[in-house]
Amino acid sequence: MNIFKKIFIPVLSLAFPLILIQLCQASLGLIDTIVAGRYNYQDLAGVGLGTNIWSPVFILFTGILYVIVPKFSELQHSENIKEKIILLQQGKNIAFILAIIGFLIIQFLAFISPFFIKDAFVANITKNYLHLVAFAIPGLIYMVLYRFVSEGHSQLKPVIITVIVLLFTNTILCFYFVNGYGFFPEMGGAGTGLATAISAYVAFFIMRYLVENSLTDFKNKKYPKVSIKESMVLLKQGLPIGVAFILQILALAILAFFAANLGTKIIAAHQIVINIAMMIIMIPIAISSATTIRISYFSALINHQREEILTSISAIFFTFIYSLITAILLLIFASEIIEIFSRDKVIVNVASGLIIYVAIFQVFDALQMVAAGILRGFQKFIPPLLAILICYWFIILPLSYFMGVRGWLQPFPNINIIWIVLSAGMIIAAIFLVFESYRVLSLRRNK
Repeated sequence: MNIFKKIFIPVLSLAFPLILIQLCQASLGLIDTIVAGRYNYQDLAGVGLGTNIWSPVFILFTGILYVIVPKFSELQHSENIKEKIILLQQGKNIAFILAIIGFLIIQFLAFISPFFIKDAFVANITKNYLHLVAFAIPGLIYMVLYRFVSEGHSQLKPVIITVIVLLFTNTILCFYFVNGYGFFPEMGGAGTGLATAISAYVAFFIMRYLVENSLTDFKNKKYPKVSIKESMVLLKQGLPIGVAFILQILALAILAFFAANLGTKIIAAHQIVINIAMMIIMIPIAISSATTIRISYFSALINHQREEILTSISAIFFTFIYSLITAILLLIFASEIIEIFSRDKVIVNVASGLIIYVAIFQVFDALQMVAAGILRGFQKFIPPLLAILICYWFIILPLSYFMGVRGWLQPFPNINIIWIVLSAGMIIAAIFLVFESYRVLSLRRNK
């Protein structure tokens, strides 16, 4: 009973709010895709490709900032408030740099995107969408900064309120800008980019206000000046996390462009199942984050190796059960789920055929995600990076291109091959990271 209260309850009490947060955050892209898809399948393809272009940049910056979560979690035991304030200032400096760089990169990608998209109409939608989304980047970066400060203190109420407001605002604006209700012009798929930009700043100001007023350590305190040079140390520590995140997302984006060679409706079908997979993985990401926070908390204490092990086991157990249930539901309700996104018969048939691979993929993706969370709790940031680098960039991408797009060893190019290779790569990544987590926990137990 003591173990249940000390281990399981804290993990679940963090995981459930984080699940809500992740689902709301993932729903932003989902809403964009659904609204654009119901407007026109070409807008669905354009917004989907645009999302695959800007998401890696944002995910990279999110990963870099994530380094403050385990650091603030460790500092929960410390009475040195100045140390926490300095860490926040370092985070602000990094966020400022990332916001400027992110805006410029997305604008540049918007200009060059038509060179990589064969369909001129889809390319124009993608370009306009990216130009608008670029203005959202600074707001999103600062929102993420304050989110991670709050999560590092295990204070999730400000984050929950903010992401719900963000989702609500983005949904309403998407419908108005895409379809042109009232005095709003009909913008098509590009309108989802404007909705994201406006929603991002609404969310940032709400998040900042709530976090600064809920955490007494930062209330009415003098903020010391922290140089950019000092902040760069934190940036370098967060870089492996960010690179690991971006390598995975960028690989998925490249797979989307591989699918683009197989036809516009294949892009749409591929994008639908990717969105489903990304929605499903939000819950394991939440469990992974909760595990990171709890393990960081215990690792700062002396002789708490048993708690670290039990926390890790419980996280993997919850994740595995969830993934099995999700896989069964996907296989049973495949067509019904696909039809939420599109009513086009060709798209529905192709996407329904890919669901079996999504079911396999998400089980092992969830396990590798939680194993990576365990390692990050011990501030072991390199193994997750290596797993993603090897599995995606040395196995999944080359084989997907040559077998799925070029048709090597196949009767003809096939989107199914891309998903078979993707699932196989995830199995390898999951085995490696689970084994590495076991090795690290064994070493700590024997200390």
